[in-house]
Amino acid sequence: MDEQTQASTTAFYTLDAFDGALASEVMNAIEEGHVGNGTLWSALVQSEEKLRIRLTDQGIQTPEDFSSISWDPATLLFTSCVELNNDGRPLTLGERLNRERFGRFPYGDGSALGYFLEHIRPNRSITDHDGQVIYDELIDRLNQLVQGCEEQSRGHTMFEDGFGGMRIHGFLSAEEVRELRKNLASRAWTASFDEPLDGGVADVVNHFTSLLKAAERRRVGMAFRTHR
Repeated sequence: MDEQTQASTTAFYTLDAFDGALASEVMNAIEEGHVGNGTLWSALVQSEEKLRIRLTDQGIQTPEDFSSISWDPATLLFTSCVELNNDGRPLTLGERLNRERFGRFPYGDGSALGYFLEHIRPNRSITDHDGQVIYDELIDRLNQLVQGCEEQSRGHTMFEDGFGGMRIHGFLSAEEVRELRKNLASRAWTASFDEPLDGGVADVVNHFTSLLKAAERRRVGMAFRTHR
């Protein structure tokens, strides 16, 4: 499959500025709202004034009443936690070129992070314990971005089919973004010798690091999301 054909058939991947600390609570409350009476959601909205105002501004008249919200779970999670700029629009991370090249990687399903995870290995020239710890932390944080929602929701797929084909794969807090950026800059990992795209891992790291640094400068977390 050539790049043009591949680009027309895969989803677009984005890294969005996101309140990762709040997102875990929102996820739990949404899940409880679907299987319970919504008390967890009501308590969260009442305790988080910014969340209540955010939802009210988006036209939800009684945001503390989960049953009154008709949005799908992915849209509700994204709207609740996406970071906004002074104009009330989603805060943009990084340069447009980095976002576009990260967004549709020319291999497989188009996921740059999926390719990166598949084709990195521990750096065997670093044999101390700290090197292995850093590598393990790097993999943990990457997996948290790539499939954290599925893992946290115990395999539920409610955040996978939102409006416009939106799927939220996972998210990080601002502190976790900083940790990931530092570990990515370490020598604890290396590209596998048999990666299929020459320089593919290096290309992913270049664009991913730029986006992580942009989030770090803004002191925000991030979400890994696809849409069509």
